[in-house]
Amino acid sequence: MFDYKGLTALITGASSGMGAEYARELAAQGSNLVLVARRLDRLEELATELRSAFGVTVTCLDRDLSATGAGRSLAEELLAQGTEIDVLINNAGFGTNGSVAEQDPDAVVNELNVNVVTVTELTTGLLPGMLKRDRGVIINMASLAAFQARANHALYSATKAYVLSFTEALWGETIGTNVRVTAVCPGPIATEFFSVAGTTPPGKPMEVSVPIKAALAAIDARKPFVIVAKPGMRIASKLIRMLPARVALKLGK
Repeated sequence: MFDYKGLTALITGASSGMGAEYARELAAQGSNLVLVARRLDRLEELATELRSAFGVTVTCLDRDLSATGAGRSLAEELLAQGTEIDVLINNAGFGTNGSVAEQDPDAVVNELNVNVVTVTELTTGLLPGMLKRDRGVIINMASLAAFQARANHALYSATKAYVLSFTEALWGETIGTNVRVTAVCPGPIATEFFSVAGTTPPGKPMEVSVPIKAALAAIDARKPFVIVAKPGMRIASKLIRMLPARVALKLGK
């Protein structure tokens, strides 16, 4: 099993949901943390909890990851101050609902920046240091949506397909090193995601601990990605790629 004790983990979107739970899990395993989100008050509250419970060092950074160049700026800031990031968890992300023609242009840019650009900038900015030290972990949060384009969820599906493809390629580039990489593709999770997106989850969402355990297990097993869903949904996600686009899009409604 990968040993996280004494390492420093950067977690984006850490003020609630999956990000906060990742922080609790890694703190329990002895990792020091750099927590990033817009809501500094929530980050500080979580930091106080984790310092008290586990005696780890926790740094809180309020950053808007939808801003142009936010990921690059954050990576450069950490490098400039000598902070070595051993574990990168690209957890921040959000989705919008509605047809492409109805999307607000600013919302489109924000979604692309958070889901795609920041993930890429943080990875490219921090990966060289991991490779130099020959030690590291990168966990990128994708989605079941990565396997299927969905009408009225075009941007989200496309961004998560990018995350999955990017991570698989990165896995191939690092498999001969001690840097471990995986993409996590969960079904609906019990977080703020659906209320922010203005939609309802299809079925009962899973608890946040489920995909986190699957992510860490995938790192141990050195899997390029892991699908976290009921058996039927896992099989359907893989088979959907083989169907004609017209059929797949109808099934995705």
